Amino acid sequence: MKALVTGASGGLGNSLLRRMVGREGLEVRALAHRSSIVMEGCEIVRGDLRDRVSLLEAVKGVDTVVHLAALTHTNRQEDYFIVNAEGTKNLVDASLASGVRRFMYVSSLAAQPGGGSYSESKLMAEGMVKSSGLKWIVFRPAEVYGVGSGDAVNKLVGWVRDFKVVPVAGDGSYTLSPAFIDDVVSAMIVAVENAALENTAFTLAGPEPMTYIQLVDRIGRFLGVDRYKIRVPILAMKLAAEVLFLMGRDFLVRDQIPRLLCGKDYDIELAVRLLNYRPRKLEEGLRQCVSP
Repeated sequence: MKALVTGASGGLGNSLLRRMVGREGLEVRALAHRSSIVMEGCEIVRGDLRDRVSLLEAVKGVDTVVHLAALTHTNRQEDYFIVNAEGTKNLVDASLASGVRRFMYVSSLAAQPGGGSYSESKLMAEGMVKSSGLKWIVFRPAEVYGVGSGDAVNKLVGWVRDFKVVPVAGDGSYTLSPAFIDDVVSAMIVAVENAALENTAFTLAGPEPMTYIQLVDRIGRFLGVDRYKIRVPILAMKLAAEVLFLMGRDFLVRDQIPRLLCGKDYDIELAVRLLNYRPRKLEEGLRQCVSP
């Protein structure tokens, strides 16, 4: 089997690529865009999701596409749709033209109605993949943390460790279910190697959904610190995001708030049954990547 991986310079993509390279019966090619990818045993090709010609070259001779490349944080809302939706459509079209058999799309657990522009763009991309005529797999990872991940939970761990006060959007009652990066990658590897698996969407969340307040408290207990939580009204957070947008700053982008607050489905039973997914609890994962 020959597989193309996009988004391999990101935390999850790079971890997946490292696990794929060197596996028996699996040839791996990675699509590099702006960032360089250096990995022995992996073929590197240059390309851009907006450049159809480069994508046709990238998928030539490929059996399976594993598509992780995405835009995750921007205040230019239209860019989410250009990269995440139109870019995925371009890659699907190239895959169809080149005889790719399976298309594996890494979406997001936040791909929910009412989750903002990022969520809408991922939902659109999911629809394009499912209606393409290709055999497809969709992964919906939750908040991924661990070595190599630069996502929200890793940043929150750093904040709790370094600062005495932790800001909380609203009342902090919305839920998250952090997933350790190694567990997510292991499940994805099972799917890649199981050629019979097709036309299925998998939720890859942690084993125990928790409120944001509970997450902050558990990180604090793990680190052995007690932090004061200051509630920031949602309206104030939205105003702050708008001000930062006008200043040209992406520290807090506008769609992060609806993405955080939207309802999510944390049912991992299908992944447990078909992918042998065994996500570890938060503290078990933190022991692998954080020094108390």
